[in-house]
Amino acid sequence: VTSDKVTSDKVTSDKVTSFAEYHCHICNLWMDTKNRPFHCDKCGICRVGGAENFHHCDLCSMCISVDTVSSHHCMRDKYKNNCPVCREDMYTSRHAPQDLPCGHAIHAHCFRRLAAFDYRCPICKKTVVSSESMSSAWAERAADIERQPMPRDLSRIVDIMCNDCEAKNKSLSWHFLGVQCPGCNSFNTVVENVVSGEQMNDVT
Repeated sequence: VTSDKVTSDKVTSDKVTSFAEYHCHICNLWMDTKNRPFHCDKCGICRVGGAENFHHCDLCSMCISVDTVSSHHCMRDKYKNNCPVCREDMYTSRHAPQDLPCGHAIHAHCFRRLAAFDYRCPICKKTVVSSESMSSAWAERAADIERQPMPRDLSRIVDIMCNDCEAKNKSLSWHFLGVQCPGCNSFNTVVENVVSGEQMNDVT
């Protein structure tokens, strides 16, 4: 047994003071049981939330909630990194991590703050919102671009790469609202090259 649910008492004259309800002999950790602590031998540290609610993934090197263990995206040692937003070590953090659709991990509370102004993974820049949810936003942006074409003196023809489907497309019209990927309709694209001068005028 590596951890015990015990009550350690300290006797001071005629008064008994409870020191802790939980003690881990390996981590030498003393705490109460309201957060349901348990020791994971494979993680090598104590975690909270109740051992029955977690399953250790050997590839990810982390205890994963039993509610998501069957659907989570395995990536070797992906939790043995710092959160890309707050830079805190996620492996030993007391804050819950969250898997993004791309497979990268981030603190759940950091993701909520990030989602207020950015819809992309801070590591690979893929869209973290489902394509079904984003389709209406992409369609609305395409309509805005159609209603507001670029003036001729500001028009450019560009080559792009899509962060979502990773396809590359050449000779597309640039707009300050974004350039849509012809393959997946995403506006999550980056300009890789600006086609200049005479080539620009030859493209209709």
